[in-house]
Amino acid sequence: MKKKKNLRSRSPVIKLQQETPHGHKSECIPKITVILAVVGVVLSVVLYYVYACAAEKGTDTQLSVSSFDNRSLDTVDRRSGLSLQEFRNLYDAKWPVLITDAMNDWPAMRKWDWPFFLDRYAGERVAMKAVNGKLNDYEMLSVPLNIFSQHVHEASPNTWTYINDELFIPFRSELFLDIKRPVYMEEDFFKLLPKELQPWDSMLLWGTRYSRSSLHIDPYNWTGTNAVLKGKKRWKLFPPGQDHLLYVRRNQRCGFPLDCFKYNSEVDAFDPDLEQHPLFAKAKYIEFEQLPGELLLIPTGWFHQAYNPEECLAISSQFFNSQNVKMVTEEILKGGEVQRSKISKDFDNYTPREQVAALAKAIPKSVVKKGKEVTENIAKQFRQSQQPRL
Repeated sequence: MKKKKNLRSRSPVIKLQQETPHGHKSECIPKITVILAVVGVVLSVVLYYVYACAAEKGTDTQLSVSSFDNRSLDTVDRRSGLSLQEFRNLYDAKWPVLITDAMNDWPAMRKWDWPFFLDRYAGERVAMKAVNGKLNDYEMLSVPLNIFSQHVHEASPNTWTYINDELFIPFRSELFLDIKRPVYMEEDFFKLLPKELQPWDSMLLWGTRYSRSSLHIDPYNWTGTNAVLKGKKRWKLFPPGQDHLLYVRRNQRCGFPLDCFKYNSEVDAFDPDLEQHPLFAKAKYIEFEQLPGELLLIPTGWFHQAYNPEECLAISSQFFNSQNVKMVTEEILKGGEVQRSKISKDFDNYTPREQVAALAKAIPKSVVKKGKEVTENIAKQFRQSQQPRL
């Protein structure tokens, strides 16, 4: 997503020049038995140490597909009544899961529709991707919400639009009252970082039919979330260890004040060009559909791509917790803004929370200052955009 330019322009459509700086998403299986829970605990420990060893060696923090041979790639688990402990044992930083009852008490599920948004925000701008051709043939635009709504049904396989706005909800506190943070996301170490460097929370995703994301891993290799409010999504999720099959663009940066590397694939998984990307045919993935009211949790290290077979309204978010702390910390250090030499030699003996606190303390003041300047500039642009036009 790209940073808004001249929000007070009278033009209904504004091209966006650069990415915004903070980055950041019932049927149930039978009750898990005690034996399976114990197996989950063992698996959690094993995966933790595999990741930790990879990070210490400076290699890609990716697991091999063979690490998951005991799990089916046919579909994703749909769970209701999932306890926090089961989530951590079986899924957190390991395997994707759809939670079917996490959004039952969200006011947004019954309130958020076109009449709701147009009554309150018709003239307010949103960041929108406009594609004409292949997935990578796009422009990032800033358009009034009512303009997007007028054309939301005008889509084809090669021409579509997709709101990707990480600022719309955070800058409108009343919208936060309509969504809730599930228990699985309550432990979030991003809150230990300086406020100016914390990722924006709750990206608005509103796409026409045929719209889709790129195939990617999220910034900082965090655990991603996606909550569908209206419509439905199709997903392809790729277990770790397949970078050599996915044609990942190299040496791309996120452009955040607390910078990191960006992992985007050249491949459109829903329309692959196997002549140009022949190795992609060997990649293994889970494909499934996400329905309204379902919350998807995407583990760290999994490349993923979403496709909207119909108009779809959703929210994405992220978290950084004790299960993915090694991987996210390694990505922050790889970014180069924080020097490893500035971190205590006792770092590995700290608890996960203490490790993140030590990492935050080692962030240079210049990086925090840059984050503050960027945040203040965005807030200023937002205030200006809300002023009545002459």
